[in-house]
Amino acid sequence: MIDLVHLQGALAVAAHGSFARAARALGISQPALSRQIAGLEANLGIALFDRNRTGTVPTVFGRLVLDRAAILLGNLSELEREVGLLRGLEAGSLHVGAGIYPAFLSVGIATGRLKTRHPGLKFQVMTGDWRSIVHGLRARELDLAVIEVSLVAGDPQLIVEPLPSHAGAFFCRAGHPLTGMHAPTIKQVLAYPLAAPRLPARAVVPLRSLLEGQGEFDGDADEYVPPIKVDTIRLAVNVVLSSDAISLAPLSAIRPELLEGTLVALPLSPRWLRTNYGLIYPADRSLSPAAEAFIREMRSVESKLTAEDHVLEATLRRTPRSRAGARGPRRRA
Repeated sequence: MIDLVHLQGALAVAAHGSFARAARALGISQPALSRQIAGLEANLGIALFDRNRTGTVPTVFGRLVLDRAAILLGNLSELEREVGLLRGLEAGSLHVGAGIYPAFLSVGIATGRLKTRHPGLKFQVMTGDWRSIVHGLRARELDLAVIEVSLVAGDPQLIVEPLPSHAGAFFCRAGHPLTGMHAPTIKQVLAYPLAAPRLPARAVVPLRSLLEGQGEFDGDADEYVPPIKVDTIRLAVNVVLSSDAISLAPLSAIRPELLEGTLVALPLSPRWLRTNYGLIYPADRSLSPAAEAFIREMRSVESKLTAEDHVLEATLRRTPRSRAGARGPRRRA
């Protein structure tokens, strides 16, 4: 094996043209440097330097070794620099998969904050079908994901860290027929078209009989595809604002519209109507410094979001539904 320290010694001798001057530059004794070079020459089976009256010059073999040594040590120095940058979050990349609700509520905010503090980091955030996200985790295409935890429950290949649960609600536009009812039932609410993402099994099971006849059921996964399937909260809001369709989302995701009175949260609160997402990452792989920093940021954002949820829920309780429901034009699908 070639000792990198010995290569550094050989480069110093070539640069200074003298063992004595090279030894002083390296801060070692001349005999110690001579032993290093002798050991390197014995290891390679060649002579690296010729010694004459004018100084020490590389042999033809020495020039070859020195040229390669300069490249090798230069690459090593660059490797050490890049590792240091990565450790300090000044470089590197982070690939994150996110479900629709966490992407809107906290993943985007956490990504923006982390990028602001570490401009050298590169990000890729993937949203979409949870199967694709889990496949990306297992294929090492994603570093981590923030998705519904019930979808990967019991998977030994993945570590799951639940994040705070947020209250959700069915919602409709102001002036919708449902806002004129004192206490609409879940059956009355679901009589209107549902604009929403795919619903997980934990939500489908208690609603299955009411959802028959509209939308589709995924028998393999016990999931439900609504008659108006949307992949973003903004799209769901636009559909609801322009029709008699209803939707469901975390309250904090539609906070501006609720406070303005353009949307109305219906007074239904089944146990399953809360977020249930968390941080998911492979069990057999160490997290990168960027991934660890992202997780810390997500915890911070989610903590603040929980506090804001309490304020929003208290505000909505003080707002009469009859007054909120009277706002806005009466539009039909």
